[in-house]
Parts: sequence; structure tokens; C-alpha cells
Amino acid sequence: MERNSAWTKVGWFAFWFFSLLSALSAFKFVPPGLYYGFFPSLEEGVSVAAWQFVEQGIREGARHVAYHIENVGTTLAVHMFFGGLAVILIPLQVSRWWRRRGNSHKWLGWFLVPVVTISALTTIPVSFNMRWPLWSEAGFALGAFNWFAALAIGMQAILAGDVQRHRRWMIMMAALSFGAVSFRLQLPILRIWFDQDVVFPYIGWSCWVPNVLVVLWWWHHEKTRDAKRAAIATPAE
Repeated sequence: MERNSAWTKVGWFAFWFFSLLSALSAFKFVPPGLYYGFFPSLEEGVSVAAWQFVEQGIREGARHVAYHIENVGTTLAVHMFFGGLAVILIPLQVSRWWRRRGNSHKWLGWFLVPVVTISALTTIPVSFNMRWPLWSEAGFALGAFNWFAALAIGMQAILAGDVQRHRRWMIMMAALSFGAVSFRLQLPILRIWFDQDVVFPYIGWSCWVPNVLVVLWWWHHEKTRDAKRAAIATPAE
């Protein structure tokens, strides 16, 4: 039991640590956007300043995705901001410590509904604006759609009073959210051996499919365990 508890703590620490790094990566366009774009352009009007925030923020803080500016620049900025919020808040929301806090868990959950929805749905147009094969872009888009779908199913379950189903789908939602972290972990590691143009298309799928498979395995394991406990608790006739 102590060994399992230690590994659980290590797992949660890694989850939090890499989620924090991913969130910081998502937010890195904000300071240059404010400094080089928004404030210098504010006297020209709020709409001009807002666009300069997007353009200069992405150009100075996220140059590797600057090619998105022309077609989906604003969508990308919205996605990065809300995606960063989602990645840092979801580990808190699904943690046992926070779930025991009653209303805090409830209100953060409702706050995350629009955050995840906006982040997931803005992923789709950004995905299809990439410079990769369609099958790769579809991987990123499908991962985002599944993220939103897991959220929707989980919320429908809690509104229906099915706490167990809600819990399972929120774990799935968190696993799909962790795809953003998996992406940022896989890319630099794979680039040690392969060129980015070779590995990047596959990451559209590999950043989230293994996460889903792990949760599906956990669902099966949990259902098998519950069935065994029920069999033991039921006296033989």
C-alpha cells in the first residue's frame, strides 16, 4: 500500500509539473502581445490594439506558429489562452483533495465548461490550417472534438445524478486535456532521432490516443474490480 501511495504521489507531481510547463508555453504569447502590440497601439482604438496584441504576441512569443496569423490568428490566440487555463486547472479539478472541497469543486467545474469548450472548438479550425497532411490535421481535430465530447457526456451524467459515470468521463476529459502536455513532451524527444517534418504529423494522433487507451483500460479494471466485490458481498444461495 505504501509503495502504491508513493507512486501515486509521483504520478500526480508529474501531472501537475508538466501541466504547468504546458500552460506557461501556451501563455508565452501574452507578455510580448501586451508590450509590443496592445499598449503601443491603444491610442489607435481598442480593435486595432486587440489585433496587434494577437499579431505581435504570436510573432514574438510563438514564432513557430506565426504562419497561422493570416487565416486563424485570433482563433489561435483564443485557443492558446483558454487552452492554457484548461491545462493548469483540470489537474486541480480532478484531484481528490479538490473534489473533497464540495462547492469549490462544483464551481470550478462550471467555470471549466466554457473554458474547455472554447479551447476544444477553436482547436479544429487551427488544426485544418496546419501545413501537414490531412490525416495528421484530422488527428489534432478529432482529439479536440473528443475532448469536448468527454466534457459534454460527463456534465450530462452529473446533471442526471450519476456521479460514478461523471467521474469516469471527467477522467477521460482530463486525459484528453493532457494531450497538450503529451504533444510538448513527445516532440522534443522524438526530434532527437528524427526530423520534425517526419515525426510531427504522427503526433496529431500519438499525443492523445495512448491517453484514451489508458483510461479505457482503467475503466475495464475498475468495472472488473467492482464486479468481484459485488460477487463477494452477495451470499451464495
